[in-house]
Amino acid sequence: MPFIKKWLPSALFTLIATLVLWQSGQLTWDRELQRLENQATNELLLHVTSLRGKLEKYEYLPQLLTTQEDLSLYLRPDTTQDELQQLNILLDSYRVIADVSDIYLMNHEGRTLAASNWWRPDSFIGQNFAFRPYFQMAMQGQQGRFFGLGTTSGARGYYYSWPVTFKDEVQGALVVKIEIHAIEQPWRDPTGELLVTDPDGVIFISSRPEWRLSTITELPSETLLHINDSLRYAGRILRPLPVIERHPLGEQAEALTIRMHNNQARDYLLLSQDMPEAGWQVLMIKELNTVRHQVLIVSLLSGSALVLLTLVGLYLYQRRRSMKEHEEWKEQAHRVLQQAHDELENRVATRTADLSASNQRLLEEIQQHERTESALRNTQKELVQTAKLAVLGQLSASINHELNQPLAALRSYAENARTFLSRNQPETADSNLEQILQLTERMAEISTQLKMFSRKSGEQRVPVSVQAAFDYALKLYWNQFQQQGIEVIRHFPEQEVFVLADMVRLEQVLVNLLSNALHALKNAPLRQIHLRADYEVDGTRDWVRIQVLDTGCGIPANQLEEIFDPFFTSKDPGQGLGLGLSISSRIVQDLNGRLEASNQQQPHCTGAVLTLYLPASYPEQSPTSGEPHV
Repeated sequence: MPFIKKWLPSALFTLIATLVLWQSGQLTWDRELQRLENQATNELLLHVTSLRGKLEKYEYLPQLLTTQEDLSLYLRPDTTQDELQQLNILLDSYRVIADVSDIYLMNHEGRTLAASNWWRPDSFIGQNFAFRPYFQMAMQGQQGRFFGLGTTSGARGYYYSWPVTFKDEVQGALVVKIEIHAIEQPWRDPTGELLVTDPDGVIFISSRPEWRLSTITELPSETLLHINDSLRYAGRILRPLPVIERHPLGEQAEALTIRMHNNQARDYLLLSQDMPEAGWQVLMIKELNTVRHQVLIVSLLSGSALVLLTLVGLYLYQRRRSMKEHEEWKEQAHRVLQQAHDELENRVATRTADLSASNQRLLEEIQQHERTESALRNTQKELVQTAKLAVLGQLSASINHELNQPLAALRSYAENARTFLSRNQPETADSNLEQILQLTERMAEISTQLKMFSRKSGEQRVPVSVQAAFDYALKLYWNQFQQQGIEVIRHFPEQEVFVLADMVRLEQVLVNLLSNALHALKNAPLRQIHLRADYEVDGTRDWVRIQVLDTGCGIPANQLEEIFDPFFTSKDPGQGLGLGLSISSRIVQDLNGRLEASNQQQPHCTGAVLTLYLPASYPEQSPTSGEPHV
């Protein structure tokens, strides 16, 4: 008894729920099946009406054409080929106007004399269609109708014929053919299929291509032999649809289960309606998946409602039970929460103190970093200035030569002028004094160049002429180039090329690049330095590419990655610190550019190429055009 009391409510609830689900599913099935049947019936009536209208549209066309034209004239034995060709063209024009497939004229023997498709390789001209029923009916003086596969084209067609008479005697027949595929195109329906069968049950028209020229049921051998003898379907093999199961659903509806081409079974609702005037039966089949889907939805909703009601009942029962327990542990939970709150407050205070200390240390580290960065920036500027002075030291011998020559000449010209004045030759003395003025100007120019190179650069970037910067750098090395027989070749465009940079820092970079080229040509058989500057577009930004190329021995491949490292040098000890290219690379980076090193194959050697990329500038009036400095 206790066992029965415990499980009896659950068993009763399960039984009631099962009955409710079954009843709701059955009612939904009947309702949705009736709705689908009504929908299929309406669609079937619409399609039958549309099909009947399309067939009636062309029914009177052959009779109309025979009354429009006296076609019996073309059936006489003395008709010429030119006359038949004119008829071909006329029939083709009628075909285009009526929007049909073909129009053709046959004589009393069934041979086609003229056709609208006279120009096609599969033209009907010369073909004999006396075996066709539409020809036989026309020769009996009646309107002919026929549907089947064309023996020439193999396409499905519907044929209309009308007798051509002369003095009340039938002399031939005029035939109009329409293609069936034009009727099928609007029939595409994802939820069903539309079929048209002949009196023998052969599917002649179908919205599903693989079902065409199949049969609804298995045909007797006598019927198949009769169809084959009539040549209606050009000897095609007629196989039945793979119907697995078939049973009635009412007075007019049937249920079909058909095996599809992918071997899956699909259930359909079948409705039919006769078209006696064409000898056809129109079939509408609709998939039953929509009905099953709706039954499934209703069953799920019903089940969900039952589950929801069950959950609500269990919830109410559990809530009533838990209310009593809630009051018991409420006070205990309050004490536990208070204890946790106190512990959390202590942790927050401890963590806040730790965060304050960490924040103070972070501020001190930031200040220390800013001081270190400022010291590094100043050190970098001093290092750049030191590198300039180092270059001046390397140029000291050349500068000494440049100054000693004018000094010696000054002494000589001064003594000569003194002698000429004592001899009362002021014109000759004035010529010597003029030479002295020119020599002092030359020495002042050398001094100005050294002073300008050794000055400290600024931070502002302005448009700078690349040609002018090269002119200044070349003046510092011009004497050494002449002494060592080095030829400087410039490849510059006609217009000046400008970059956005600092003049002093750009000149220092070019001096370092020329210094490296000068060192590379020390033992080179061909001594040339090529200078290039041109504009280059990379993405959305314009650049100026500056190249210094020498005809030396190039840069070893294993040194291309290290050439910009500080203190890396290939010169002899005491000839350099290895800071020139490293400082130049850093200066170029500060100018938002980049410096690259590579080798380029020359006719007689592999020379080194130092390429400098700087942002391009297009000033309307350059402050650096003309003189090298501003």
